[in-house]
Amino acid sequence: MKELILGMIDVGCIQFSPKEPFTYASGLKGPIYCDNRLIPSHPKLRELVAQEFSRIIDSNKLDYDFVTGVATAGITHATMLAHVRGEPMAYVRSKPKGHGQGRMVEGDVSQGQRLLLVEDLINQGSSIGKVIEGVRAQGMVVDNALCIVDYQMEKARNYLESLNVAHFSLINFRELVDMALTEKIIDEEEFELLLKWHERPESWS
Repeated sequence: MKELILGMIDVGCIQFSPKEPFTYASGLKGPIYCDNRLIPSHPKLRELVAQEFSRIIDSNKLDYDFVTGVATAGITHATMLAHVRGEPMAYVRSKPKGHGQGRMVEGDVSQGQRLLLVEDLINQGSSIGKVIEGVRAQGMVVDNALCIVDYQMEKARNYLESLNVAHFSLINFRELVDMALTEKIIDEEEFELLLKWHERPESWS
């Protein structure tokens, strides 16, 4: 994954700032920021993501009816993946619509069909976990999820295990920081700070 990691760092998708932490949407602070919404603007990167997702599907023999993007950042990657594989695609909202038919899943999807979720990032796991619970409540099946970057947080792992969902990532946290150190994007001190944050992320906020 060296090509993907360095490509994402080069275009600003992944940034490190251990000494001046970022503030996430959750209110928590952290030394790494991942904005995968930039990937679709770069054809080689978005094609690489789709190809690597497809490889994971084949190597793990994942079984599903629809490639399903998690709104909003996962939709583009689900579209690319479905196109590469010639498969049906849908997308899922973070919560059901408050009007009309109150759908959470958009597409020609029926109850009982299996959705392969495509997410851009898994941090604490709360966002994708709520999506899984919501989709199941509407009668669809979710057994597997793909993501571009997984921060490998224990909380996320435990949550997804409790939901009996297997998740597969293109890049994980340790691969990111190891590569950043090897390529001298961060120094030893920053590397150690990143590892300390990963052990106790709540302590930074």
